[in-house]
Amino acid sequence: MAALTSGQRNNLPAEVTRFIGRRRELPAIAGAVERHRLVTLRGAGGVGKTRLALRVAADLRDSFADGCWLVQLSPLQSPALLARTVAETLGLPDEAAGDAPEVLARNLAERELLLVLDTCEHLTEACAELAALLLPAAPGLRILATSRSPLGLADEHTVLITPLDLPAADDPTAAHADAVTLFVDRARAAVPDFALSRENTSAVAELCRRLDGIPLALELAAVRLRGMPVEEILARLSDRFRVLGAARTSTDRHRTLRAAVSWSYELCTSAEQKLWAELSVFPGGFGLAAAEYVCGPGTGETLRRLTDKSVVQFSPDAAAEGDRYQLLDTMREFGAELLNAAGAAAAARVRARHRDYYLGLAERAAAGSMTAGQTAWLARLGAETANLRVALDFSFTAQAAEAPGGASAGLRMMRRLLPYWLMTGQFTEGRRWHDLAFTVAPQSRDDAWAVFGAGVLAVQQGDFATGGPLLTRATALAAARTDDDLPAHVTDARGMLAFYSGDLATAQAEFEVALAIDERAGFGDPTALVTYSRLASVCLLTFEIDRAVKLCEECIRRCDELGEQWARGTALWTRGAARWLSGDNAAAIEDALACLRIKERLGDLHTIAMSFDLLSLCLVATGDVERAAVLHGASEKLWTLLNAPVLMGPAYAEIRKSSVDTARGALGEERFDALVGQGYTASLSVALAVARGEAAARPPAVTAEPRTGAKALTRREREIAELVADGLGNRDIAERLYLSKRTVDSHVEHVFTKLGFSSRAQLTAWVLERGEPA
Repeated sequence: MAALTSGQRNNLPAEVTRFIGRRRELPAIAGAVERHRLVTLRGAGGVGKTRLALRVAADLRDSFADGCWLVQLSPLQSPALLARTVAETLGLPDEAAGDAPEVLARNLAERELLLVLDTCEHLTEACAELAALLLPAAPGLRILATSRSPLGLADEHTVLITPLDLPAADDPTAAHADAVTLFVDRARAAVPDFALSRENTSAVAELCRRLDGIPLALELAAVRLRGMPVEEILARLSDRFRVLGAARTSTDRHRTLRAAVSWSYELCTSAEQKLWAELSVFPGGFGLAAAEYVCGPGTGETLRRLTDKSVVQFSPDAAAEGDRYQLLDTMREFGAELLNAAGAAAAARVRARHRDYYLGLAERAAAGSMTAGQTAWLARLGAETANLRVALDFSFTAQAAEAPGGASAGLRMMRRLLPYWLMTGQFTEGRRWHDLAFTVAPQSRDDAWAVFGAGVLAVQQGDFATGGPLLTRATALAAARTDDDLPAHVTDARGMLAFYSGDLATAQAEFEVALAIDERAGFGDPTALVTYSRLASVCLLTFEIDRAVKLCEECIRRCDELGEQWARGTALWTRGAARWLSGDNAAAIEDALACLRIKERLGDLHTIAMSFDLLSLCLVATGDVERAAVLHGASEKLWTLLNAPVLMGPAYAEIRKSSVDTARGALGEERFDALVGQGYTASLSVALAVARGEAAARPPAVTAEPRTGAKALTRREREIAELVADGLGNRDIAERLYLSKRTVDSHVEHVFTKLGFSSRAQLTAWVLERGEPA
């Protein structure tokens, strides 16, 4: 389920260890976030920036209507994917064509939330550019970043995070210093009977001073109490730190932390050291099976020892099939240096094994997508996004030349991930990898599956100018193939292009051919099964209702045999539309609700929006006009969020408009607007409850204000309506509000739709009639 749309208000992780100290920093940072829209916590690695940011965000989450959201950037290696990573964290869809940062800016324009961008130092320029775009476009947005260096924006407020307070030499109250408190707390986690005593307090205090109060260094030292007393830890570290002197600057503290990490490394066995280096190829989390494949059999026991030594973090994760591990950022950086020091060829071999594991995962997921395990496989691929990206990126870089496979492995992975991208609406993600392949691997331009994938993803985004020629090229490349289902896929995609362009005759012919091939040779993946629903949609528009129902029922039968859900949900929607056309509203509602039960689990916002539309049509026909208006508002919100054309042809839009006009006429302008506004502002979970009849469609209390359509408008839309009334054109408004003209065009269109206006003169009169500031 998408996060923001579902009503979820944060994704902040629960604290698993005690939060210690920072009594001055917490209120200072919270105050800075209230006064400044961009606050960056800067400081050396391991000093506790992330922990502080999370605690501040947790304290402030009730201050933001849409909550506080953590975006973990350490696994992200490509600056080009930053905006998409933020959108994924927020649960925003990837269906829209266009520039990803601009799409994100539009989606956040009306939100009131705090974004925590964690670990920005390797993406400083990209983070600065994104913040510079988002903050003017979204007045309710604030950003709290953590980085080893500032982002460098003029309006940025930076807060230097220093280590924990240290005890002075011979301080009788040393036990109360924050650094000592942290060390003792972590020591007790490692050795439960550890306690400060008259004998060891001096050594503990000196150890904290030697480690300069850096939390990560203290935690690494505390773990060592399992094998040696604190006095021995201090003695061993003293020799190492004597050459460093006192740490007074950020650079000194970095050297202190590095020395502590190096010491931890030297205390590891050779097997542990080797595994530490090899695990650095994982950008984020990974499972035991992945570690054993990449690093060799028998890795599990060594991995457990690294976890005990706090080099690796552990957490259970059902979506990723069991236990989940992750190197701390500092440890990953150190391990990557060690791996690279082993030589380019050796490093490339490890990275190739990483790529091959995730290629295998993509192949298993593709096979599992036609079984009852489909939903679990989709969730598994979602959990492995960072690893899949790194594997694809490696395939199309010069590093792959040092290892077997090269670009061919990347092309195979793209082929296996294509159904996943299509089923989950990740059109921009899929297109990015196809574009990269074409750019850096010229042979991919002759790979039939790659050309087809690029073409069908472009068509799904309404980019027919790009998709059409690609599909023509794919047709030529697929003509000689008889060993797979590509010809059927290409033919089906050509039918989609014709259908979306309004050419029903060509669409029907293409779908018929594709379906015949698939029925003869077998359906390779769920996107092939959907051809039944596509052909049925054509039949709906040519009034072959009985055939449309039969096509859908054949699809449902095949899906039930396999346990497949995604194509089944689409077939249920299409059969429901056929039943609505035939006048059987009760059966149509039943199908729409059954479709929603499937698509809600899969997070398929596109089909959820279409289901809301279908239910709205049926409810208007049965006289439940209030609920229909609420669901129309809910679907309007989703279409706005998706920012994608309603790819059902012009007839779909006309039917939808006719239903809206009927509902408006039955309810009256004021009541209709209030109900639409209720649906538009409702969370997805509330809208689904209204659809199921579990929540009442009650409009807000009506005031004496004339024509209260403003209730359906967002804050940004009201602001733009006022500027239209002031006589400003869309380009002028864009400059005034620091938005793109395209964004303003979209807002004005939505204002007209919600208020039922067709001209700027009508909108101006409405604003003047209300006589209120936006």
